[in-house]
Amino acid sequence: MKKFFLIFTFFAFGKLFIQAQQYNCGVSPFDAAIIKQRMLDNRQLFSKEHVANLMANRVITYIPLTIQNVQNTSGEGSTSVNTILSFLCGLNAIYADQDVQFFIHNQIIDLVSDHIDANSGTANAKTVMFQQKVANTLNIYIGRSIYYPNGSYLSYYEPTKDFVFLQQPMVSADAKTEAHEIGHFFTLPHTFYGWEGVDAEAVYGGGNAPATINSETVELVTRGAGANCTSAADGFCDTEADYNSTASISSCTFTPSVLDPTGATLDPDESNLMSYYDDNCSSVFSSEQKTAIALSIANRTFVTNTPPSTSVVTGLSSAVSPLNGALLGSISNPTVRLDWDDVPGATWYLLEVVGTSVPGIWIPNSNDVKYIGLISNGDSHFDLSTNDLTAGLHYAWRIKALNQYSTCASFSGFFDFEATTNTTDLRDLPIEKQISFKVNTNPVNTIDIPLVIYSAEEVIGSIYIYGVDGREIISFNKQIINQGENMIQIPGYNFINGAYFTVLTTDRGVLKQKFILQR
Repeated sequence: MKKFFLIFTFFAFGKLFIQAQQYNCGVSPFDAAIIKQRMLDNRQLFSKEHVANLMANRVITYIPLTIQNVQNTSGEGSTSVNTILSFLCGLNAIYADQDVQFFIHNQIIDLVSDHIDANSGTANAKTVMFQQKVANTLNIYIGRSIYYPNGSYLSYYEPTKDFVFLQQPMVSADAKTEAHEIGHFFTLPHTFYGWEGVDAEAVYGGGNAPATINSETVELVTRGAGANCTSAADGFCDTEADYNSTASISSCTFTPSVLDPTGATLDPDESNLMSYYDDNCSSVFSSEQKTAIALSIANRTFVTNTPPSTSVVTGLSSAVSPLNGALLGSISNPTVRLDWDDVPGATWYLLEVVGTSVPGIWIPNSNDVKYIGLISNGDSHFDLSTNDLTAGLHYAWRIKALNQYSTCASFSGFFDFEATTNTTDLRDLPIEKQISFKVNTNPVNTIDIPLVIYSAEEVIGSIYIYGVDGREIISFNKQIINQGENMIQIPGYNFINGAYFTVLTTDRGVLKQKFILQR
C-alpha cells in the first residue's frame, strides 16, 4: 500500500517522483519523453559518417560545471566543500573512458534559498534555480530538500529548464547518482523508459508484459529480426530490455519473473548507470549510450571547454608556518597566518582547522571546526581569524591541494599548533619550534640533493652531509639562512647511491635528517 500511496501523492503534485534505493530520480514521464526525443533528434542531425568520425577521433572534452551549494536563510543545509570535490573526482572517473571531463566554472556558488532547501520539487524552487543558472554551463544545484525524508531522497534533471538538482544525501565520491542525472542531461533515457511508476514484478510477475505500458511500446528481448529496440524503451539495442523501475531489486544477477510480450525471459543489464539497480551493480554506459552522449555534447554550446588548468594534482602539502607542534603566535592579533608548501599544479587549496582532544596527543576533533574553506586565489597561505582560538589550547590543521579540474588528491596529514599570547623570545624556544629542516624528496633521484629549511628568523648555519659510516662527504660553513623558506640544492655529482645523514648546526641547536640517494 505504501508504494501506491506515494505514487498517487506524487501524481497529485503534477510530478511523478520515483523512489529507488540508489538512483532516486525525479524525472517524470513527461520529462522523460522530452529527454528521449532530444536523443532521437540528435540522431537525425548527424550522418552515420559524421558519427563514426566523431567517435573515432575523440579528444578530451571539458564540460564547465556551475555548482551552487544551497542553504536556507538561517545558514543551515549547505553541503561540505570536500563532499562536492569528492563527487567531481568520482564523476570524472566514470566519464573518463569517453574522453569527457568536468571542471568547476569560476567558483562554487553559495546560494541562499528557503524554497530549494524545503522542497526542490516545487514550482517556486525550480523558478529560483532557473533564474540563478549560468548560461552555457551544466548547472548543478545541491541541497537538502528536507520535504523528502530519509529513505525517499530525490534527485532529478529538469529538461525544460535544463538544470540538475542533487539531493544532499545522494552526493558521494562514487558519483553514481550524479553520473545518472548528468546522463539525462546528455539525452539518455532510463533503460526502463515507459515503465516509470509501474512495479512490473508486482503487476505482471509470472506472466507476459503487455505490448504497451503508459502509452509506450514495450521493448522486446529479441535482437535482430523482429526487434523493436531502436525505437522502444530507451532506443538503444545494446541495453537489454529492462522493466524494473522500482527500488525493490538489489541483486546484481536479477532474473525477472515477468516475461516480455512474446514470453521471452528478460536478462537486464544491472551494471548500466541509467538503470535502477543497486549502486554496487551499476558502473557503465553502453557503447550506444556513449555515442548519444557524444552527439549531445556536439550539439551544445558551452561558455568554454578550456579549464584554467588541466594539470592533475597528486601532491600533499606540508606545513611551513607554524611548524608542526610549534606556537602559533600571539592571538592578541586579529589574525594569524597559516603557511604551507606549494603543490605542483594546484591553484586552489582546501584548508581545515579543528580543535583537538587528549592533551599531549592532540587528536584532531572533527566536531570542533574552527575554519574550513577554499583558498581559491592561488595563495598557499591563509590569515586565520583568532576570534575562536583560546591561548594554551592546541589546534590541528590540514590542506588539500587541487584545481578546478583535478580534485582527487588527498588531504595532507594533520599538523598541530598551540595558540598563545606569549611573547617569549624565539631564542628561548626549542629549536624544533624555530627551524624545520628536511630533504624535499626522499629517496632522492636527482643529480642535486634538494634541502628545504624554514626558519622563524634569520640565522647563521652550517650544513654537513655524512655517510652512514660517519665520514663527512661535503660541508657548507656559516651560511645565511633567511627568515621563511630556503630552498638549497647540494651538488651531488660525486655521491653514490646509498644512505646519508644531513646535519644543520646553528647557535640555536642541531637538526639532522636521513635520506636515501637512489638514482
